[in-house]
Amino acid sequence: MEQVAVIDLGSNSIRFIIIEITQNGAHKLVYQEKESIRLSAGMLENNMCLTEEAQQRALKLLSVYAHIIESQHIGTVLAVATAAVRNARNGASFIKRVRAKTGIPMTVISGYAEATLGFSGVIHTIDEKDFLLFDLGGASIEISLVKNKKRVKSISIPIGAVTLTQKFDSSDKISSSQRKEMEEFISSQLHRISWLPKSGLPVIGIGGTVRNLAKMHQRKTGYPLPKLHNYRLPVKELFKMIDYLSRTSAHERENISGLSEERTDIIIAGSLVIEQLLELVNAEELIISGCGLREGVFFRYYDKKYDHKKDYLKNMLVNSVKNYRHSIPLHDGAHASHVTKMALTMFDQWKPLHRMHGRERKLLMTSSLLHDAGMLINYYSHARHSAYLTANARIFGLSHKEQIMCAFIVAFHHGYSRKFLKNNPYTDMLEDEDWDTVRQLACFLQLAEALDEANDRAVEKIVCSGTSHSADMRVYFSTDNVDILAHAVTPIIPVFRKLFEKPLIIEWFPEY
Repeated sequence: MEQVAVIDLGSNSIRFIIIEITQNGAHKLVYQEKESIRLSAGMLENNMCLTEEAQQRALKLLSVYAHIIESQHIGTVLAVATAAVRNARNGASFIKRVRAKTGIPMTVISGYAEATLGFSGVIHTIDEKDFLLFDLGGASIEISLVKNKKRVKSISIPIGAVTLTQKFDSSDKISSSQRKEMEEFISSQLHRISWLPKSGLPVIGIGGTVRNLAKMHQRKTGYPLPKLHNYRLPVKELFKMIDYLSRTSAHERENISGLSEERTDIIIAGSLVIEQLLELVNAEELIISGCGLREGVFFRYYDKKYDHKKDYLKNMLVNSVKNYRHSIPLHDGAHASHVTKMALTMFDQWKPLHRMHGRERKLLMTSSLLHDAGMLINYYSHARHSAYLTANARIFGLSHKEQIMCAFIVAFHHGYSRKFLKNNPYTDMLEDEDWDTVRQLACFLQLAEALDEANDRAVEKIVCSGTSHSADMRVYFSTDNVDILAHAVTPIIPVFRKLFEKPLIIEWFPEY
C-alpha cells in the first residue's frame, strides 16, 4: 500500500489531500483539507511581492501538513504553487523558506502547466469529449479548448477573484457603473483569445467561485444530492444569481445559503469573470468540476506508475466502478462479476423485449457490480445499504440522475420496495420513464442474482430469446441441486410478466 500527499498552494486557498493506493492498484481519497490563506492579498500594493503576513499564513498551514505527512509516514509528496507565487518578485525566496521550515519540496508551475494539470483532473473524472475548460483561481484564470479528449489550446490570463477584487475595490456593494467597468475590463482580457468557440460548446468550470455558485443554486432549488462534481447549472439561472449578487453588500452576502463565509468579499469579481466568459462563448449550461489541479497532480503521478491513462479514458465508467470496488473489501467479487455477466447477457439478448440502448446497459453494469457493496455494513438490509453506497460512491462517467437510478436498481435487486421509496430524498430526481427503466433493469439484476443463489457460479451459460407470446430463457448449469435455482427465480416470474407484459419461460439444461 502507498499513500500520496498532494498540496496545491493557490492564490486564495491551500488544499491538501492524501490518496491511498492499495496493493491491487486501486486508489481512494482518505483525507482532504482546504483553508483560505489569501496568499496574493496585498501584492499590488507591495510592489508585486508576497507580503510577510501572507507568507506566514501559508507557512503555518504547511507546517501542519508537514507534521501530518511525517506522522503518517507518507513517502510521496507532490506539492505545487500557482499564480501568486510565480507572479511574485519574491516567489523564489518564499519557496526556499517553505523547504527550510517544513521540508516540503514545492514546485512553482507555469500557467501552461497549471492548465495541463487542471485538464488532467477533469478528463479523468468527467466523461465529455469536446468542451471548453476554465480554472478560475485567486490570481489567474486558465482556459483550455478540448477536442476528442485532447487539449488543443490553452492560455493563462492574470485575472482572478482576489486580484480583481483588489483592483476594483469590489469586496462590498458595487455600483452599476463599477460593475460595467469590471465587465469591460474582463471582456477586453477574454477577447484576446482568438480561438474561443462561439458555437455553444459544453463549458466545464473549476475553482472555489464555481463550486460556491453551484452550491448556492443547489440550496436555492432544494437539490437533494450533496454532490457538486458534474453538477449542471443552467446559464440563465446562473446569470440571475450573479445579477442578484452584484446588488448585495458584503454583510447581506453573509446570509446567502451555500456561499462560503471566506468568499463573500471576492464572489462578485469571480462571478463576473465567469459571466463574461459564458456570455462570450454562448454557453447554455455550466458543468461543475470538483476535481482539478490537485487531482491532476495525482493522476500525472499515478498514470505513469500504473500505465493507467489510455485504457481508463476509453472506458471511464467501467474502470471507475472497478477502481471503487477494488478499493473496498468486498467479500465476494467473483459473485458480483458473474451476476453482472448474466444480467448483461439478458440485456443484450432481449433487446427486442426492452428496447433500451447502450446508456441503460451501462446503468445495469454499474448496478450489478455494486449490488452487494452494502454487505460492508451489514448483511441484513444490504440492498438498502448498497443503494446508499452506490448513490454516494466516488465513481465517474455518470450524470447525477444516472447514479441515482443505479442506486434504486441496486435497492430493488431483492424486489421492489415501496417502503424504501417512502421519504427517500432522491425520488423526485426521476421522471416516470426513469422509473420504468429502473424497474426493468432491477428485474434483470434480480434474475441474475437468483441464478447464482448459492454463490457457486453453477450456471455456465444462459441463452435468452423470445416470441410474440413469451420471453424464453435456457439455463445451462453444472450442479446436482438445480432446485435451489428454480426456487430462487420462481417469485420473479410474475414480476417479469407484469413489467414486460409477457410470460417468462425457463428451461433447465444440465452440463456435466
